[in-house]
Amino acid sequence: MLKRFIDICATENIFGGVRKVLIAVSGGADSLALAELLINSRRRFNLELAIAHFEHGLRGQDSIDDADFVKTFSNERDINFIGGQGDVKAFAAKNKISVETAARTLRYKFLSKVKRDSNFDAIVLAHHADDQAETILMRLLRGATSDGLSAMKSRTLSDDYGLLLRPLLKFRKSELENFCRMKNLSPRLDKTNFVPDATRNKIRLELMPMLEKFNPALVETLCRLGEVTAQESDFISTQVQKIFPAVVKNNSIVRKEFLKLHPVLQRAVIKKFLAQVTDSVKDFGFVHFEGVRKVLTNNLAGVELPRNLRANLRQGKLYIKSRELGK
Repeated sequence: MLKRFIDICATENIFGGVRKVLIAVSGGADSLALAELLINSRRRFNLELAIAHFEHGLRGQDSIDDADFVKTFSNERDINFIGGQGDVKAFAAKNKISVETAARTLRYKFLSKVKRDSNFDAIVLAHHADDQAETILMRLLRGATSDGLSAMKSRTLSDDYGLLLRPLLKFRKSELENFCRMKNLSPRLDKTNFVPDATRNKIRLELMPMLEKFNPALVETLCRLGEVTAQESDFISTQVQKIFPAVVKNNSIVRKEFLKLHPVLQRAVIKKFLAQVTDSVKDFGFVHFEGVRKVLTNNLAGVELPRNLRANLRQGKLYIKSRELGK
């Protein structure tokens, strides 16, 4: 498995231009396998490693024991350990979000702060093929379009977190568990992963096993779907870059030029336009992009949008205005 790991990382140039990396380790089989693989291949890729662990405070003594376990694992291998902790439940209540979302938010904030403060080149995450498949299926159930079904990539440059590396995306979870057994590693077990409460847990524990009865290669099929849609999204983005200056002028969409485009490019232009004039499309979904598209294609007056915004079509040009300020 180590040879395959090295071959994949080399072929995909995952560690290209990277020297100092921060490995996110929870103590579970996935991240433990990742850390062990990186420790055993660091000389091949000329890497300087550190391990980071965030204690969520959700499982009492078990959470504290997880942190101690990862610290001991790091010390035994002479790898720098950096720990952090937070009150996930309080953060979730304050921000009116799920505990799952709060945990992820605080964990990534911790990782990005450590990366920034200690000048790491990248954060390495243990997402694998099963995670990929679950994410794609979850997005599909939520009504995502092809862009939303794009797979996670082995290298992602995030606006919020910088460079994120995922070298395990070609590995199944069972392979990582077998690797841990072969290396006599004893991963920590998070019992909450086996409780079908959160959406992802229900998908993993209930929906995926049922669907695999119809298609035993479900994980591979979903990962392939994600990979293909990611490539298609990249191609569309390239085309949009080329046509954008002719369609968007002075912070407005020129209807005459917009109508020349295929609907796929129309939606992509709208998404890029909204991101440009509103700073973020986080609160926008397909229904909003399509609403703006219908205004342009049907020559309508306008449409209401999230964040107190409105798209107005005037004299052949579409602008985004604030309803609250009347601008």
